[in-house]
Amino acid sequence: MKFSSTIMWLVVLCCMIAMPVVAQDYLDVPQGFETLNLAVEGDTTATGDPVSENRVYRLERGGFYLLNGAIQNSKGSTFRLEAAEGDGPLPVIIPAADEAGSADRAFKLKTDATLKHVYVSGIDNLGNQATKNMLRIEKEGGRYVVDGCFLDHDAQSFVRMNSENQKLFVKNTIMRNSILLANPGNGRFIDTRGNTQDTIMVQNSTFYLCSSSALRDGSGIIRNAIFDHVTLYQSGGELSFDKGLNVTVKNCLMIDMEWEGDVEPSDPAAALADSLEEELIESDSLNAPELMTDAERMFTVKNNVYGWSPEVEAFFAGIDTVQKPVLFDARIQRFFDTYENWVAEDNIEEFVQFSDPPPPSNVVTFAQHRHSTKFSDENNPDPRADRNGIVALSEDPTSVGPAEDEFDFDYNTDAQAYTFAEGGFPVGDLNWFPGKKAEWEAWIETSVFDQSDKQPSAFNLDQNYPNPFNPTTTIDYRLSHSSQVELAVYNMLGQKIRTLVSDKIQAVGTHSVQWDGRDDNGAQVASGIYIYQLTTGNQVETRKMTLMK
Repeated sequence: MKFSSTIMWLVVLCCMIAMPVVAQDYLDVPQGFETLNLAVEGDTTATGDPVSENRVYRLERGGFYLLNGAIQNSKGSTFRLEAAEGDGPLPVIIPAADEAGSADRAFKLKTDATLKHVYVSGIDNLGNQATKNMLRIEKEGGRYVVDGCFLDHDAQSFVRMNSENQKLFVKNTIMRNSILLANPGNGRFIDTRGNTQDTIMVQNSTFYLCSSSALRDGSGIIRNAIFDHVTLYQSGGELSFDKGLNVTVKNCLMIDMEWEGDVEPSDPAAALADSLEEELIESDSLNAPELMTDAERMFTVKNNVYGWSPEVEAFFAGIDTVQKPVLFDARIQRFFDTYENWVAEDNIEEFVQFSDPPPPSNVVTFAQHRHSTKFSDENNPDPRADRNGIVALSEDPTSVGPAEDEFDFDYNTDAQAYTFAEGGFPVGDLNWFPGKKAEWEAWIETSVFDQSDKQPSAFNLDQNYPNPFNPTTTIDYRLSHSSQVELAVYNMLGQKIRTLVSDKIQAVGTHSVQWDGRDDNGAQVASGIYIYQLTTGNQVETRKMTLMK
């Protein structure tokens, strides 16, 4: 049951990434300085409203876009940015320094947003590490999609989730080089800032070279999280789900994570207090029984492969005060040993040799320097991976963007990892194995829709009746165990317009809810097709309904 429900949730989330299905209205933006800023800022009517609710800003393949300040889209419409169709190089987005020599982050997004097939740099046109939080997402309850992008160089975290109840979907994306040399405590891929978040999904993506946490939750609640087929390499810190309610980490490949190791305190009393080991996946007690008990939380860690290169292993062994990390420590292991909903199985340690990765020696040199200087952070060597070099555009116009000989994270087919994921597929980002990815996509669809020999899922969402309807319809759903439930209605732009059940704990059995065709403000919505979505545990199910007046 847990296998099929996880697969179902994964596919539904993929469908959510693909939403909305709208008649997109493209605005082609020429490359150059400030062209993207001006296109977004000027795309309004005389009254300040968006010219088109379905606007997509389309960038030239191989084009260079220098930003004059952060892109902000605060007028309420969804922000959509993507590359033109074709197989050419990704459009390159670069922050430009002002007269004082400083540059702003690339995006400060106050609305829902989708970015597809673009390269974004945190190095400005002068060759300086100019920005942190290149994607600072600001909308409470906002929905953000990053698909097929390459995010490179950040001084703190690539995605900073700055408000509550956001949904973040990252797919087919590379994030690399998140580090601030003067303060390596910064340097993350995703940071929730301790805000309660609705959903974080990362799938078929590769994250490499950061100096701190791969995911930092700041001890904030994450209702739904899934890392599936993710390659993590040279991440200086863990995936943190301290207050995760429904978490799945599966089919992931984690090599040379926590490469500084677990540093034992020199003081014996402190060492006793810090008796837990450094772990790759972190959680803690929720301590919020009014929301959910630890026993009710769902936490699945399965079919993952983790390991360390010989160079990093030698570093761990060469310093007495350094311990080799573990998948999860004794505190977290107790949860898996105690609660039925906490499942850890089929996780193995194997060093997988990538075909062309950044060398382990760079991070080992960095870690050795940090230990030898007692973590003073003075004159830290630079471990970043960038074959183009980090220089000003005037010195080398090809220094920004993916290199022609980019790093490659495929690996030998004789590795145990190659068939260790669910369905016998390679663990890690399947984009490094295009043929296998195509097979996996077909397998996922079959696994969901051929359920004849599987147990029923933990809930079932019926088709609304009547359908089509005017003005009221009924939605029935069934729960096989007590669950926290949300039932919401979305328009075809993917915008939530009505919450029918809001994070309510409901008992086993059949439940019915009526929708009167009004939004959360009490306004009657227009005729058309709407999506209704039931979320409970780590499962999501959606259906369509039609309002006809």
